[in-house]
This record gives sequence, C-alpha cells and structure tokens, in this order.
Amino acid sequence: KLRDRFAGFLEAGRLAVRKVDLRTDYPPVAGASLVLSILTLQFTPIEYRAAILRRIFESLRPGGALILVEKVLGSDAALDALFVDRYLALKARNGYSREEIDRKRLSLEGVLVPVSADWNVELLERAGFRSIDSFFRHLNFAGWIAVKP
Repeated sequence: KLRDRFAGFLEAGRLAVRKVDLRTDYPPVAGASLVLSILTLQFTPIEYRAAILRRIFESLRPGGALILVEKVLGSDAALDALFVDRYLALKARNGYSREEIDRKRLSLEGVLVPVSADWNVELLERAGFRSIDSFFRHLNFAGWIAVKP
C-alpha cells in the first residue's frame, strides 16, 4: 500500500523504502536535516532505545532536528489512570465500540511500552542532543523537538 500511495515520489527518487530492524541497524543516511519518530520508539524494547536515538543523532547534520512523539506514563499512577480513562472516553466518543477499544488495548499489551516524559528527555540528552523542548502534550501523549548542536 505504501508503494502504491507514494508511487510518484518513489519514481522521482524523492522517497526510498527500506526494511530495517532499528534494534540492530539504521538506514544509511548521513546529513539529514530532520528525522521524524512519531509513535515509533514506544514499540521497541527499552534496552534498544538509547542506541536508536544515538544513531539518529549521528545521522543528523549539525543544526538538524529530531521530532519525537510518544505515548508516555503519567508522573504518578493516579494521574496516569486518569489520562488513560480520558483517552479511552475520547475513542468511545469517536465511534469506537467498547469491544474495539478493549481488543486494541489487549493487542498492544506488552508490545507498546511507554516510559515517562522525563525518561524520554534523558534518552535524548544521552544521545547528544542539547536543545530539547516539548511542543505537545495531550493526556498521555507528548512530543519533543531535539536539535543537534
């Protein structure tokens, strides 16, 4: 579907599709201006995340940026439960049945492993980013921009 949807970009050489396991490899890109990681890192085992962010950092040119958006844990259990409840209510208001919501939650259990917002920032700092700021926070989702010096 991806190849069909973006056929024009592929034919023009503006897009390349690669199958890469980010746990052990990173696409051979050097001097990137921008890398997007939108709801991706949360699906990789925690022990690989620091190395993935380091490889992203190394692929960027000076002044290049990473935009990272992740599901995050609340700062305490009660607030986290509140955020999750509000998010599930939003899904219900958008037409998802209780069965669909429950099925989706079960399918992600143990696969999607969020960490705290602070831990995400710490991972970005350890990767080498120095200019890091949050640009988005809604319930249990957050986004950051991190710029390579």
